[in-house]
Amino acid sequence: MTAQDEMMGLIDGSLDRRQLLALLSAAIVAPSASAQIAAVPVEKALRAFVRRHVGGHRAPGISVAAVMPDGRTIAVAGGLADPATARPMTPATRLMSGSTGKTFAAATAMALVDAGKLSLDAPISRLFADEPWYGRLPNAKALTLRMLLQHSEGFPQFLDQLDFQWAFTTDAIRGRDIGYSPRKMLSFILDEPPLFAPGARHSYSDLGYHLAGLAMEKATGKGYYELLDALVLSRLKSPDVIAASSTDLPGLATGFARGDILAAMAGMTGRTTDAAGHLRHTPKLEYTGGGLALTPRALAQFYWKLAKGRILPLASFKTMMDSSLPLPGPPQPGVSQAYGLGMFITKRPGLGRYISHSGYYPGYSSNVAMLLDHGIAVAVQQNSDHGDDIYAMLKELAAAVIAANASSPVSS
Repeated sequence: MTAQDEMMGLIDGSLDRRQLLALLSAAIVAPSASAQIAAVPVEKALRAFVRRHVGGHRAPGISVAAVMPDGRTIAVAGGLADPATARPMTPATRLMSGSTGKTFAAATAMALVDAGKLSLDAPISRLFADEPWYGRLPNAKALTLRMLLQHSEGFPQFLDQLDFQWAFTTDAIRGRDIGYSPRKMLSFILDEPPLFAPGARHSYSDLGYHLAGLAMEKATGKGYYELLDALVLSRLKSPDVIAASSTDLPGLATGFARGDILAAMAGMTGRTTDAAGHLRHTPKLEYTGGGLALTPRALAQFYWKLAKGRILPLASFKTMMDSSLPLPGPPQPGVSQAYGLGMFITKRPGLGRYISHSGYYPGYSSNVAMLLDHGIAVAVQQNSDHGDDIYAMLKELAAAVIAANASSPVSS
């Protein structure tokens, strides 16, 4: 975080007392008056966005952030992180990342490729030569890291597997451990036929990311979260991001989950946290498919820094974008959509080119984008999985921030 980011925290309330004391003791000089003036229209746009979407039948709390072309971060939150205790949602309140964590995982894998520890296109079967189960995976012999990260490995999604649904529901009802390991998750598709030939097309599956995480660990002898911290989070430099590897996640908002009948039977609906603020169910199952608790300002900063070559070299970021496959589904007029390595790549009228990723976790929803043609990153999170549509919210937020930045007396 830059000195300007920290001073903006004073304006929007995103700094806690400890950070404020550290800032004052360091005697950091405030940003120029022009920088503060430029931030005002964007901050107003963020506050108006939060007011439109928070409360009522919507999410109890909303948190948003924008990183501007010069790197300033503006974060705003509203509503409640926990209605039962009237705890307010603040820019420092963490929420579950859901699948936005896949971009972090893909960046970690790319850092290992850059370091010569992994290859994007060599078969990963050599890493698992000592594990007989690997050969029973769909397309096992041909799988590469690039395929796993772009969802072209031909795996089904675990939520569609009846064996997973039965095991998860019955284990949850009986109070058994549902923090399934990645190998346990992959066991649900052993001996299954592939959906298609390896690399043929895109089909979204968390299981490819579980296997990518295991490949990272096999190649280095280190755990995924250790690698993430050393190779990505150390460069992001945000205290907001923590591993969601236990039920005790400091500063986490209480989420509210709707789910279906299976989720209700498994006890995965309603409040996500207990009276002590701990998640009622372990999040370990997510792993590289999500696996983080964080804030919109950390999400936006990560995407901005990734696109600017501050997390990985720009050539590596370009590889993440260029390794893309078109998304299935009917075309939209004027819109192109593809999936690269851990990111959606879209071109849309009014927003231009942008990279993005949404995230769902029971009780939480998230979305983040880096607007490449504008140099702006935006992120939104809410503590509900059935509030306003998170995809429409991202587009609305992005358009509002672009317009507010253009209207700034400093920008114009």
